[in-house]
Formats: sequence, structure tokens, C-alpha cells
Amino acid sequence: SSVRTRTTQALLEGYSSLSVPKLLSSLSPNFAHKVLPASLGIPHRDKAAFAECAAGIFDTFEQFRMVPEGAFEDEVQGVVIIHARMEGTLKKNKGQWNNECMLIVRFTEDGSQVKEIEEFVDSQKALEMKRKHSP
Repeated sequence: SSVRTRTTQALLEGYSSLSVPKLLSSLSPNFAHKVLPASLGIPHRDKAAFAECAAGIFDTFEQFRMVPEGAFEDEVQGVVIIHARMEGTLKKNKGQWNNECMLIVRFTEDGSQVKEIEEFVDSQKALEMKRKHSP
């Protein structure tokens, strides 16, 4: 497997760990996160803002898994595209949370760190999370 593939696996494991330090471990210092579609109005985040957001979201879950359904690596552009299912159990007996997303992941030149994620989310589920489960 390529360095980018291993870095992608570490990223997905970071999401599934519900541990902000583990999630951040594969990100470059100048990391950027964009949630799309833009119509959701979610601001772009640098690494610090991403960490803060992740901490709030992680805090709503008892358990969480990011399960890749499929992935494609463009070796020329240095990009991995992932279609993933998100499966979680919410705290306070609020039940299951199932969702899906597309991640466009860009890497540092050597592939060892993630420098950008463009995350296409399920708009309806994103708004529901914000409305019902925001910390």
C-alpha cells in the first residue's frame, strides 16, 4: 500500500477513535477542512478550529465508526477520494446515528500527512446534528 493509503487509514482510525489527539496525529500543521455543499454555510476550519469542532462532535457519541465503502487514489494529483459510512451511537440514549460522506483528501508531498479535507456531507443529517445534538 502507498504512503497516502496508510495515512488515509490512520485518518479513518482517528475519526473512529473518538480521540481528538489521535484524529489530529495524521494532519499537517497547516491543515484545512472544508464542509460541502457550501449552501450549508459551515465555515472552513484550520487545524485548531477543526480540533475544537471534532471535540464537540465526539462528545455526543458513545461510539463511532467511519467505514470506507470505496476509495480511489489519484497518484498524479496526490489525492484520495473516499465514500464512507458513519455509524455511531449517541450518548444519553439518543439512539443510532447513521450517515454517509465523501472525503476528498489532499496530502503533503511525501504523503505522510493530510493537508486538506473537503468533506461532502448529507445536508439533511448535518442540519439535524446541528439542530438536535450540538454541544
